[in-house]
Amino acid sequence: MMGNGLAALYGKLIDRPGVVYAFAAILAAAGIAATAMRTEHAVDDGLVALLLSGDMLFGLFVTMLIVLVIVGARIDDRPGKCIALTLGVLAAGSIVRMLLPFALSIGWLAEWNGVMLGIIIITLYLSLRIGARFAVTAMGCALYTMFVTAGITLGLADRITVPGILTLTAVGTLAVVMSFLGYSLVRNRIESARREPVGHSVRTGMVQAMPFLVLAGLAVLLIAAPLAVVTDGPLRDFGLFLMVGGPIGACAVLMSAIPLAAMTRDVQFEAAPPARRGGRRQR
Repeated sequence: MMGNGLAALYGKLIDRPGVVYAFAAILAAAGIAATAMRTEHAVDDGLVALLLSGDMLFGLFVTMLIVLVIVGARIDDRPGKCIALTLGVLAAGSIVRMLLPFALSIGWLAEWNGVMLGIIIITLYLSLRIGARFAVTAMGCALYTMFVTAGITLGLADRITVPGILTLTAVGTLAVVMSFLGYSLVRNRIESARREPVGHSVRTGMVQAMPFLVLAGLAVLLIAAPLAVVTDGPLRDFGLFLMVGGPIGACAVLMSAIPLAAMTRDVQFEAAPPARRGGRRQR
């Protein structure tokens, strides 16, 4: 009964984007405020080298392409376009990557990272153009989860370390996994109701996924809380990131129903051409 009540409440919230967007803004502001309250942060030298070298940014770029292929092909039913786009921008990113030694030698690391960031933004735009809406939304959920989790956690952690940043990427991966599982229910709904607009299937599928996503976020919170409270050092940071990131990731995926429904409101499922039988086209 409680699950049905939560699903009904969530279904009503989907119709109120202003409320959900306001909640998303409050979470982001909480992350910024938590970090701003710390007068200073201790940063490991290894982390500075990792960020300046561009390894984290290039890793994010490759991860984004993997998400584009898996989620875009599975949910949006356009594997050819998704794979073609991925191969093209991977080639461009690899060429930029080969120029990294040159950037290091003349101190152009900031410019290199700027070009890499530009390629990521262009890829997101092209993904939307070819119709990989679910993949772009999954990426957005991951980035939003990482941003809010980092802001809140860095207000509690003692140092910013390489293991902490790697754990933050794991939090983003967790958000992508939850997005994929939730969107899989949407895909099942699309296939069972082909005559309805995709936006309606998005709403129905996400309402069905809501209990699972809530339980997943709470499960991560309960598993990570002992590590954050009892342990110390890297294990404590690992527990803090997961304790915050699990519920935030579940919220981000649930909130993604609103932009998805808006983008697919008038979109119809692209079925295969009808077969011919006896010289006539089936209707």
